[in-house]
Amino acid sequence: MARGERRRRAVPAEGVRTAERAARGGPGRRDGRGGGPRSTAGGVALAVVVLSLALGMSGRWVLAWHRARRAVTLHSAPPVLPADSSSPAVAPELFWGTYRPHVYFGMKTRSPKPLLTGLMWAQQGTTPGTPKLRHTCEQGDGVGPYGWEFHDGLSFGRQHIQDGALRLTTEFVKRPGGQHGGDWSWRVTVEPQASGTSALPLVSLFFYVVTDGKEVLLPEVGAKGQLKFISGHTSELGDFRFTLLPPTSPGDTAPKYGSYNVFWTSNPGLPLLTEMAVPRQEEIKPCQDWQAVY
Repeated sequence: MARGERRRRAVPAEGVRTAERAARGGPGRRDGRGGGPRSTAGGVALAVVVLSLALGMSGRWVLAWHRARRAVTLHSAPPVLPADSSSPAVAPELFWGTYRPHVYFGMKTRSPKPLLTGLMWAQQGTTPGTPKLRHTCEQGDGVGPYGWEFHDGLSFGRQHIQDGALRLTTEFVKRPGGQHGGDWSWRVTVEPQASGTSALPLVSLFFYVVTDGKEVLLPEVGAKGQLKFISGHTSELGDFRFTLLPPTSPGDTAPKYGSYNVFWTSNPGLPLLTEMAVPRQEEIKPCQDWQAVY
C-alpha cells in the first residue's frame, strides 16, 4: 500500500497539474491558447498604437488647417501696392512687356484680361515628314542656344535663337504715349547659318493675337488678298490696330518671297496649321526682316 501510494503521488492528476500551473501564472491548457493576462496586454498595446496614430493624423490635419487659414488671412497693414499698380495710368512703361514665360517670343499686357501676342515658326523641307512647329520652350526640341542678348525690362530687347541651320533674332522696342502704355514694334530676322548648301530651307512665321474670346479681332485684307492689318477692340485697350510691314531682305542681296495671310476660326485652312501643311503662310528664303507695329 505504501508503494502504491508513493506511485500515485509521483503521478499527480491532471487537475492538480492545471491548478499548479495556474498558481504559477502559466497557461491553463496544454496548447497554450489559454491565459487571460497575456491577451489583455496585447489588446492594450494595440489600442495605444491606434490611439497614437489617430492623434498624429489629427494633429497633421489641424496643422494643415491652421496654415491654410493663416495663408488667406489678410494682414491689417495697408497693401504695399495699390490695386491699380499695374494699370497703364499708374505704370505705363510696364503695361506692355515680354511677360510670356515658356514661349520663345511673345508680349502681353499686365492686366486681368491681357491681350496676348506671340510668334511661332517652322522649317519646311529640312527633314522628312511633318515640319516641327516651334512655339514653347521644350528641352527635347533641339532648339538652342537661345536667350536675350540684352533687355532693359522696360522698353527694348533683343534675343537670338538657334534652330538647326537657322538663326532667328527677335527684337522689340516700345514708344511711350497715349493712355495704354504706348506703341511697340517687333522685328524678326531669319538668317541661314550653314554655308555651301545648294538648297536653303523655307521658313513659315506665324504671328498670332489672342483674346479671352469675348473681345473683337478683325483682319484687314489688302487689294491683292494679303493681310495688311489686324484691328480689334477690348475693354482694357479700346480700339487698336496691328500693322504688318512688307517682308524685306538686308541689302536685297538674296532671293526672297513672302506674304501675310490669315487663319481664322471658320477658315478651311486652320486644320492645316495643326498638321503643319502650310504652303501659303509666310515663307522666307533665305532671310527676312519682319515687323509688326501696334
